[in-house]
Amino acid sequence: MSQSTLPSALKTYSVLPDNRSALERGLELGLSEQLYTVPQPYPQLLDARYTQQNMLPYLASERQLPVWDSADPEHIKRNLTGNAWQVRRLSGTRAGLKMALESLDFQSEVTPWYKQVPQAAPYNLEVIAWEKGNKPVNVANVHKLLAYIEDSKSERDVIELSLMFGVETELGLAGARAPATNVKDTHGAASLWPMPNASVSLAIAGSTMPGINIQPLNLLAITPVVSCYAQMGVTAVAGNYSITVSRVNASAVI
Repeated sequence: MSQSTLPSALKTYSVLPDNRSALERGLELGLSEQLYTVPQPYPQLLDARYTQQNMLPYLASERQLPVWDSADPEHIKRNLTGNAWQVRRLSGTRAGLKMALESLDFQSEVTPWYKQVPQAAPYNLEVIAWEKGNKPVNVANVHKLLAYIEDSKSERDVIELSLMFGVETELGLAGARAPATNVKDTHGAASLWPMPNASVSLAIAGSTMPGINIQPLNLLAITPVVSCYAQMGVTAVAGNYSITVSRVNASAVI
């Protein structure tokens, strides 16, 4: 049996009259026990970082969040809800635009008209945004970005939004080179019995391997009918490769 979570005061205090029955008192204690097993929601209820996930849509609606997609990951929902009031307070500023994009998991660079080259018309802002993790451009995210920017910018501002994504490619090569091959010749003389012409050949083939010591044997027979011939070829190739890894940025202007 689990230990009671009721405060000691409630174990003795009752709202029932003095003529209550034992059954009524038991029902009162049982219902009170059930109520106190429910986690207390109020300390973190209005904190978007820690509130229960099923409470996020209601909290976002209470803060009049202009964009909401139930298919978004949980961390984006918490970012949008938690930054809603701060974005509204900074609306019409570059800081507000950057925070709005950051809430949707985008990093950005905002360039005002007087810093653009060539200089643009007044109140024209250039916004370059890219999703964290170098993800491809998602059309659904583009619509949400445009909607949130439209709600956060000043009425007279004209926004030119460019979406970028990075492509990172890695290529690795590994190799080894065999040690130098040592070749030594050995000469010997043998007295053989008479036989027809004979030839001896030796072939060795290999790839990457440890050092090889080859000692071909040249035989010289003292007989008028025997002649020996041996031939060996060894080919080795070694190369060095240099790999360059570059970053490619592609942009799509909306």
